[in-house]
Amino acid sequence: MSLHAQAVATDRKLIVSFHDLHPGSRAQCERFLAMLRGLGVARATLLVVPRWHGASPCNEDLEFAAWLRGLAAEGHEICLHAYLHRADAVTGNAVQRAMGRHYTAGEGEFYQIDQAEAAIRLREGLRIVAEGCGVPVWGFTAPAWLLSEGGRAALVALGFHYTTRWGQVELLQPGQELGNGVPSGDCSQASMASGVESSPDRVQARSYDGTQIPARRIPAPTLVWSTRAAWRRVCSRGWVRLWGALKRRSTVLRVAVHPVDFAYPSIEASVRAAIARNLRGRAAACYRDLLPAGTPPLGGAT
Repeated sequence: MSLHAQAVATDRKLIVSFHDLHPGSRAQCERFLAMLRGLGVARATLLVVPRWHGASPCNEDLEFAAWLRGLAAEGHEICLHAYLHRADAVTGNAVQRAMGRHYTAGEGEFYQIDQAEAAIRLREGLRIVAEGCGVPVWGFTAPAWLLSEGGRAALVALGFHYTTRWGQVELLQPGQELGNGVPSGDCSQASMASGVESSPDRVQARSYDGTQIPARRIPAPTLVWSTRAAWRRVCSRGWVRLWGALKRRSTVLRVAVHPVDFAYPSIEASVRAAIARNLRGRAAACYRDLLPAGTPPLGGAT
C-alpha cells in the first residue's frame, strides 16, 4: 500500500455502535462484541440506557456494572443513551405526532423535552452510569437521534463533549478542535432545520444563559436496520448496502446496531457484512476519537 493510501485509510473512520444497552440486552451485546472480534474490530461505542423503560437503575445489577467496567478497560467507549428510553405522549402538529408514534415507536424521550427536565434526567443518568457503574462517559445520544433544543442546551451546560444526530456528530464545547484530522462539513441545512445558525464548519447555538456556544458538526452518515415488519427487514438490507455505497467517500461512516437485530438471522448477517465491507480502507473508531486528544470524561474511571 502506498503512503498516500495508508494516510487515507487512517483518516477515514468507521464508528460501530450498539444501542439500547441495559442488563436485559447484555446477551445481544455480547454476540455483537463477538462478531466484532471476528472481524478484527477491537473497540466500539456502547450506548447505555440508565433505566430501560423505567426498570431499576442499571448500576444496581452489580454483575452488569462490573462487565461494563471491563469493557471500558478493554477500550470500548460508554455513551449515555437517554434515561428511560421511553417518551410521554408526543404533542404538536400531525408530523410531530407521527414522529412520536411511528418513527420512534413511543421512545423519543428527548424529542420534545425542555431544558430543565433534560438536565434532571441527564444528571441522574450520569449518576447511575458514570458514578454508579464506574465508567467514563464523554457523550450522549438521544433515542432515534431526536434531540430538542432544550435537550441540547442541557448537554452543553452539563459539559457533555458530543452528541450524535442522524447524519452527523456534533462537538458541543467551546474551543474544541476536531480530533485526528477529521474535517467538519457544511451542515447548514441540518442546522436550519434545528433552528441554529451555521457557517460551513462552525455552528452557533445559544446556551442556557443566552450566550453563543460555538460547536462543530462532523458529517457522519449512519447505516441502521429497521426490523418492525417483514417488509422493513427486506428493504433495510438493501438500503444499508445502497446507502453505504453512496456514502463511501465520507470521512466518518457509522454503523448503528440494536439488540432486536440479533432476533433475525438475515439482519444479523447483513450487519456483519456491512461492517466487514465498510472496514475496507477505514480504521475502526469510537466517538471519543473525534474529540481532541486527552479530552477528559465527565465522570467515572479515567
